[in-house]
Amino acid sequence: MHTSSVTGGVRPLPQGDAADTSPLPLFHRACTRLLHHGPEFAGSVVRRIRAEVPYYADPVLAPPDVRQTVGTGIHHALAAALDPGRIVDVERYTRELGIKRAEQGRPLDEVLHAFRVAGSEVWTGIVRVVERDRLGDTSQLVHVAELVWKSNDRDAVLVADAYRQVAEGIGSRHGERVRLILTALLETRDDPAFALDAAAVLDLPPDGRFAVAVVEATPPYGRIPGTVPEVPGIRILRHAAGHRDVLVAHLADHPLDTLVAALDAQASGRALRIGVSPVAYGLGNVARAHDMAGLALRTCRADGETARLDSRLPDGLLVSRPDLSAELAHRVLRPLYDLEPADRDTLFDTVDVWIETGGSAVRTARRMLCHRNTVLNRLRRLEQITGLWLTRPRDLVQLTLALDAHRLLGPAAALGHDER
Repeated sequence: MHTSSVTGGVRPLPQGDAADTSPLPLFHRACTRLLHHGPEFAGSVVRRIRAEVPYYADPVLAPPDVRQTVGTGIHHALAAALDPGRIVDVERYTRELGIKRAEQGRPLDEVLHAFRVAGSEVWTGIVRVVERDRLGDTSQLVHVAELVWKSNDRDAVLVADAYRQVAEGIGSRHGERVRLILTALLETRDDPAFALDAAAVLDLPPDGRFAVAVVEATPPYGRIPGTVPEVPGIRILRHAAGHRDVLVAHLADHPLDTLVAALDAQASGRALRIGVSPVAYGLGNVARAHDMAGLALRTCRADGETARLDSRLPDGLLVSRPDLSAELAHRVLRPLYDLEPADRDTLFDTVDVWIETGGSAVRTARRMLCHRNTVLNRLRRLEQITGLWLTRPRDLVQLTLALDAHRLLGPAAALGHDER
């Protein structure tokens, strides 16, 4: 729904026969109740946005009119849900909001993030008011939920389109225009025309070789470097977004290794983590590369680390679906948590070293300063506890992925709901 400085939308639902069924009147009653709690409800939406979108929680970076636009957006959205004639107000307000945020120089990704958080919070508010005021059966709302979320998505497109139109039209300051275009490029998919326009503004080849890196500072002491690394023959554009930077690198004919080496030197010894995408062919694929760089960043396990996704694809799969990864870790490793911590850690360490040494018990024993038979006994015990056999390729893959999920997600993944 339209509820924030980047508000989402609830369009009027179909009238006629559908309006006589129970879900729609229930939805209307809930919207009416929320309208009567306008300022109070708007305040709760603002708090949720600030809690989930760090950019909007920063008193320096956040737009100063967030509370005002939240209240206005809620009113427009709920009124339009009750009166189809008010939909023009919703569309006009949404487009004006996209234009306004672009002119203010607010990052599009932060604007859209807040937009979606707001839409989710308003839907939650509708469900809560039905429960709290006993207006009816909340399960009936499932019949209108799909229409509500589809309208949210449509209005997000209106915001983004209006933002991009402004980004393309601003020409008074080239540097500002470049920043806005770069911001939009990182969020725009499947739009070849926009990619061509962006290539002209950014002075980049539309069919070139690119890579994206996401640089994140680890609080409280981490600081984003003030400059991008200088790499001969590689042009790097920087998009600053609070505690993280997004770097778009035109590789030309240089290998990705050249960029990664420069980034690794910058991160080494600092409270920084960097994720690097595989090579993206064509400027239109930069948004997808941005997503992949974000996944690579999530595979970092320590500060000072630079992670390239093309060398960590299994880890990338695990962090892309943390729910499934946690389930895997739980099913495979949960029995090990019935052991004493020291005993469990010894088994973890042994199998980790055994995998790293290519399945060599001799080299594992040397690394762990113990006898080869001790290693074999520990591995047999691990097999007995987990029910997986290290001589079976499928079992070994399952165990390896579970161990990686455990390292990436932490012990809570293996414990599941038992101790969360």
